Amino acid sequence: MTLFSRISFFLLFALLASAGFGQDGGRVLATATGLAFTSGDLSAETRKIYDQQDRLIAVHRKSTFDEWIFEQLLEMEAKARGTTAAKIESEALAKAERPADARIKAVYDENRQTIGNRTLEEVRPNIVEFLKREAEGNQLAALRDSLKAKYKYSEIKDAGTALKAAEIAAQIGTRQITVGEFEIANRIALYNYRAGIYEGIKGELENAVYTKLLEVEAKKRNTDVSNLIGAEITNKLKEYSDYERMYLEDMLQEKLFAQYAVKFDLPLLESQVLSVSPDDDPFLGDANAKVTVVAFVDFQCSACAAFSPLLKKVVSEFGSNVRLVIRDYPLTSIHENAMQAARAGYAARQQSKFFEMADLMYRNQGALDPASLQGYARQLGMDPVRFEADLQSSAAGAEISKDVADGASYGVSGTPTVFVNGSRLQRLSTSALRSSIQSALK
Repeated sequence: MTLFSRISFFLLFALLASAGFGQDGGRVLATATGLAFTSGDLSAETRKIYDQQDRLIAVHRKSTFDEWIFEQLLEMEAKARGTTAAKIESEALAKAERPADARIKAVYDENRQTIGNRTLEEVRPNIVEFLKREAEGNQLAALRDSLKAKYKYSEIKDAGTALKAAEIAAQIGTRQITVGEFEIANRIALYNYRAGIYEGIKGELENAVYTKLLEVEAKKRNTDVSNLIGAEITNKLKEYSDYERMYLEDMLQEKLFAQYAVKFDLPLLESQVLSVSPDDDPFLGDANAKVTVVAFVDFQCSACAAFSPLLKKVVSEFGSNVRLVIRDYPLTSIHENAMQAARAGYAARQQSKFFEMADLMYRNQGALDPASLQGYARQLGMDPVRFEADLQSSAAGAEISKDVADGASYGVSGTPTVFVNGSRLQRLSTSALRSSIQSALK
């Protein structure tokens, strides 16, 4: 994905901010015993997304198409110059001028109402970053336009609209580009966007239903919600950890949904099944299990640390029917020690201590420097010399690079990303994971 696509993506938020929305309070989206829930039970922001979802999907589809065309043009230009698309893009970005002080001050003054009492010096880094991105976006847009002209690009039909696979969407010189060609090349990104909207709406709807059922159940027991939560969650805690509380909360939600016969009436989203390889990566469970859960993780990622115990807990519920495979996806652009931690995981695996090392790294994410990693290896009884050699080995780098490349091909861009028999888990909760595994087993 180029920087141009990342900048374009934020245009969707502008659409939501400017769009009005009607309150479709009439259509029932979920029911429970004696209760009905509509879009009026969603937050204002999610209700906007619900009402505007077709428009948002169309805009994203067009944005994805434009970005894909830009990538095609970049590859053509790179071939003509005998260079790479990345280098051409970098050269364009280098032309972006540093924002002048006067421009920074102007942006500050124009946004005083939003900025509040913060001084110019306090918000200056944010403004500079915003203006830098804007300048880079302008340079990439200029490059895109010049390449379109050079290679005689023409748009035949709006790719954001519903078109048949055989229809011609655009032309580059004499090459005709069909809608089907675009959809096949971008099927993962197009699906994940729609799935994200669907799961976002369903997730908030579930929260609304759960909140109401807590009130109903508390009244039924002649108590209040806080006492109900105390009886069902707080009093059952043994480890008093965040993951244990989240697990018990999900269990209570599942219990209430079954008790009050909750049903959802959102249009079903078809499942996208990918051929996600477990590779030869470390796993828990039976190698011949009916269901394989593959998780792409970053050991410096706080969300990975929070979800890891829940992931293992749910998988263990299914015994030999499910195995859990862990693959690396270090987010090196935001986590300084992510790559080193991934290498440490590889080195620990060579001494059959991968999962023990992973748990230690998750619990100590603020200390993943080389000295700390060596300390964890000694703590786990590993041979420190062998550990260091494996950590620094080219084999470790090759293994991690393969995981990252595979993950990117499956549409992974953040962590943790979890697949259940090739179907991506769109929401990280024990109930969603359990439901996905149960569906796969059927």
